[in-house]
Amino acid sequence: MLTSKNIRTITDMRTDADGLLRFVTKTKEPVGILKNNKLEAYVVDPEVLENLEVFVEDFMDREMVHERLDNSRKSDFKDFVNFWKRRHLAK
Repeated sequence: MLTSKNIRTITDMRTDADGLLRFVTKTKEPVGILKNNKLEAYVVDPEVLENLEVFVEDFMDREMVHERLDNSRKSDFKDFVNFWKRRHLAK
């Protein structure tokens, strides 16, 4: 599935790798690489990939919290006010 409007061939990549990398860095848009008319890879800006990884991790953490809350019982929760008072953390 093509998700990028920027497509290059592997020959283009071999011919002008520096230009391809400059384009990706400047535009922050992924470039799809075709080999034998088949999408083989994407070249993406490192900052974009790092932000995507953070987004995915946050999303997965959120889903885990929701799943745990959905499957929890009232007895799974503590009375934190009394808990803190017993440990002299709250007045």
